[in-house]
Amino acid sequence: MDSGIEALRSQLREAVEECSARGLVFSTKWAAEQLCNLPPPGTAAADSLEIDTEEGGMQVGAIKSTPTLKHRLRGAGRAPQTNDATESDTALDDKHRAWQQLDADERDRVALGKSLFDVREFERAAFMLTGCHGPRAVFLRLYSLYLNSERRASEAGESKISNSSAVAEISAELLALDAAGDLDGFGVYLLALALKASGRRDEARDACVRAVQAFECNWSAWELLAGLAGTQAATVCPTLGWVRHAFLAQALVATEAASVEFDNHMAALERLVGRSGFVMGLRAQRHYHMREFEEAGSEFAALQAMDPFRLELSDVHSNILYVTEDRGRLAALAQRCAAVDRFRPETCCVIGNYYSLRREHDKAAGYFRRAAQLDSACLAAWVLLGHELIELKNTAGAADAYRRATDIDARDYRAWYGLGKTYEMLNMPHYALRYYGRASALRPHDSRMWCALADCYDRAAQPDSAIACYRRALHASPESAAHAAARLARLYAAAGDRPRAAHCYRLLLAHAAADAADDVAAACLFLASFELDRDNPRAARQYLSQVADAAPHRAEEASAMLRALASSSN
Repeated sequence: MDSGIEALRSQLREAVEECSARGLVFSTKWAAEQLCNLPPPGTAAADSLEIDTEEGGMQVGAIKSTPTLKHRLRGAGRAPQTNDATESDTALDDKHRAWQQLDADERDRVALGKSLFDVREFERAAFMLTGCHGPRAVFLRLYSLYLNSERRASEAGESKISNSSAVAEISAELLALDAAGDLDGFGVYLLALALKASGRRDEARDACVRAVQAFECNWSAWELLAGLAGTQAATVCPTLGWVRHAFLAQALVATEAASVEFDNHMAALERLVGRSGFVMGLRAQRHYHMREFEEAGSEFAALQAMDPFRLELSDVHSNILYVTEDRGRLAALAQRCAAVDRFRPETCCVIGNYYSLRREHDKAAGYFRRAAQLDSACLAAWVLLGHELIELKNTAGAADAYRRATDIDARDYRAWYGLGKTYEMLNMPHYALRYYGRASALRPHDSRMWCALADCYDRAAQPDSAIACYRRALHASPESAAHAAARLARLYAAAGDRPRAAHCYRLLLAHAAADAADDVAAACLFLASFELDRDNPRAARQYLSQVADAAPHRAEEASAMLRALASSSN
């Protein structure tokens, strides 16, 4: 029985070679990072993983090997229609041998095409590979045309390439090859990209599933699947293979109610690849989304110490420093990122956050725009640009930025929340309700989402819906508990339900922050009146005595009630 770690090592080395040969740089980097973090042969960690020779998926404990490259590549295309399983296997073996021969015959042309691809001469690379029919040559030719279409659209200021005739031609050619069974796993991934660009998301999702089943360690295919699956990631995820743990952990990283599932997938990953940069980044992001900023900061500090030139997720780190208003560390992070690479989208986002914290919103918006220009698929750039444009009262620009963010990842609640805020500013409550509803569905345990939804219902004169949302906020996270209690008390008081209003005002006093002086004063005055109605003057005096400390401008009102109380007792 072979070592499971050695099987995993071979699989990742194979992924590095195959992805690199096709210009999939992010997949190559991801696989190489996990590869270099595997335990050395002969260690206890390596010996604890055994391999079962049955064809199946990587699992924790007794790890089963994924199919060999031969089977993974051949399994992606449509199998030839035969009446016998043995005949089908023979046909697939013949096709695989034919592919290998074509790749060998076209090796020199592919090398030229890849060299042109690497220097971003995409049209020239595609031209040089015209007439080649091997899987690598076909992939590089069509991928070059796809990236060239993206570049042309970006230069023209277009947000999508769905109307590109080149994308339509790429889709048509790939669909024909797929129908003939002439696509390997990478070709099916490219088909998914083209189908998504054409707006055919369901077909693209199905193609993505086939792509990751055919070649498991193509991380770009998993990330594409995550964007296409949305909140249904667990449903569409293949049940075999160890990379699914990475996929599901990333899909659950911002999901509040999935702590156990997230921890289980992370434990599986850490058992296989240890605390790689990818794994540490997932931990840091989890803490960030759970608003555990101190723990997230510690993870990012450890990640920076392990890899000081790493820029991935530095924008998330800067978000934490922005929220905690740690200007000194944010400035240091911005300087470090700029020293590594000033023209990386992450660097621009970090610098933009620094200027935003300084209230220099024009400069901040400029850096976020630059980040979006450097990478039009940079989610953080569009979300943060929307935030800055809201500060600058540019609602049209903010709405466009947030929509671009939802196009990139519909699971990001910040973009939906931003759209709700934008339409609320435009006095269009029905649209705002729709977008706040999407945000609260993605973050059901975040009181801020429910308060925003409730505020909108309140302004739209729908008190029953507002009360229901404020009550959800009270039972969610504590950030907005005081705000929810104050608004809920006011609504109950307006409805004549004084006992419930009093209960909510007591909750307000328990959760009130220092900047909620007016709400505290209003709560004390109401509770004093409520206690007087219950013939409890002692409690009323206690509440009235707090008003002057909380809000001096309402001290006279409290004094008048105290005088009336004193005269009545005489």
